[in-house]
This record gives sequence, structure tokens and C-alpha cells, in this order.
Amino acid sequence: MMMSREFQKVPLQRLVNDQSEIKSEILVQESIITFHSICLNGSLEPHTSLLGTPTLVNELHIGHLLSEGLIDEMPNVEDFEFKMVNGKIHSYYNSGILKIPEPRLITTSCGACNHPDLSVDQLHGKPIQHIQQLTHTDVKRGLEKMRENMTLFERTGGCHGAALLAENGDVQFVSEDIGRHNAVDKTIGLAVLSGIHSFDTFTLLLSGRCGWDIVAKATRIGIPMIASVGAFSSAALELARENGISLYGFVR
Repeated sequence: MMMSREFQKVPLQRLVNDQSEIKSEILVQESIITFHSICLNGSLEPHTSLLGTPTLVNELHIGHLLSEGLIDEMPNVEDFEFKMVNGKIHSYYNSGILKIPEPRLITTSCGACNHPDLSVDQLHGKPIQHIQQLTHTDVKRGLEKMRENMTLFERTGGCHGAALLAENGDVQFVSEDIGRHNAVDKTIGLAVLSGIHSFDTFTLLLSGRCGWDIVAKATRIGIPMIASVGAFSSAALELARENGISLYGFVR
């Protein structure tokens, strides 16, 4: 069995024209990733574990802290360290966070699992100051460019993608993960590591649907627009309206 941090190549039984055959298939990698930060007692403690594809782990950690409201300022990237400990994946943030989340495993399908309710009051979002002037063609072309750069999806067919569309049409910080909320966090983390400190001139691009959890992340970060290949949910629409975020769904 061939394995990387992105995928595994495994022999599987495949049914073709009512005949079974053994053939190697490439599966997207899914692992438990644990985040550690300095907690109230001053010690470095684990506070969040999630299921995800173990690439861009520190970027994922940075994006998660910002988009979940666990820090309110851009972090010092030198404070992050990624390690493999006994075959398990850990990312360490050598600084404090604003609150300690209730310990639980965040699955790839549950970006809102660590939120007790969908209350807007607890989001502490950044006010939207700027709305991009984009045409349907701009958004559609941006999603197409993102898809062209989703190499892990091309190999496995098993992951989500996210990216940022700049006002000049550039598609930046394409990220992939088996969890759509993880892909968004990786994109945010990549942008921060590249020197981006404000997101109010970007559109968030999504390869799938847009739920409440994604709009909540955009609200906290200050992203004014979200464009998705799939639909957006009723809760996503309500939250977007309350925070002045524009949603584009079913962009084809």
C-alpha cells in the first residue's frame, strides 16, 4: 500500500460489467489532527481535534484559530510548529487563545460541531466595508481556475476545494481537504502566511455547497462575498443577510 500525507493507493475490488476485478485505487487521506495552544494555566495543551487531510497542517491551524474566533489578531507565524508524535499529527501554537473550546472531535462533515447554537451574537464578526464588483463571468471563471488547480481532487475525486478570488481576477491560495471547512481554513492560513492581513477585497470560492459554518467563518474573517458551485442553505443565507455578505450559489 502506497501512502502519502495526501492520499493512499490501495487494492480494491471493482465491479465492471458485472465482473469483479482487483485494481489499485487512490483514496484521499483522512487523519485526526490535534491543535495545541497555551491555555489559561500557561501550559501548552490540546484543545481541538478534527478529521482532515494532513497537508498544510500549520496553515489549517492558523485559519481555524482566526475563523473560529479563538484569536482576534493576526498570529505570529513563527509561533506555529508541526510535528508527528507516535504517528499522529499535531500542530502547536506557542501563544494563548481567547477561549478553550469544549473538547470534541470535529468531523469532516461537521464544521459547526463545536458551536452550541447558531446565535449571531456570539460570532463577533468584522463589519463588511467593501463589496466587490464582479460579473457572473468573473465568478464562473474564478471557480473554473480553482478547479483546474485541484490536483488532489483530480487524483482521488474525494476532496473539497477553496480559494480566494482577488478583484483583478486572480485565483489565489487554492487548498484541498476532505472537509470543506478545513479547505477554507487552509486557504485562510495560506493567505496569512503570504502576508494578507485583510480579506475585505476577496471573494471566497467553494467547490461544493455553502452552509452556515462557512458563512460564520467568512463573517469572523471579514470576507464580503462567497461563491459556490453548489447551493447555500437557509441558515447560511440568513447569516449572510445579517452580516452584509453576498452569496452566489449554483455558479455554473
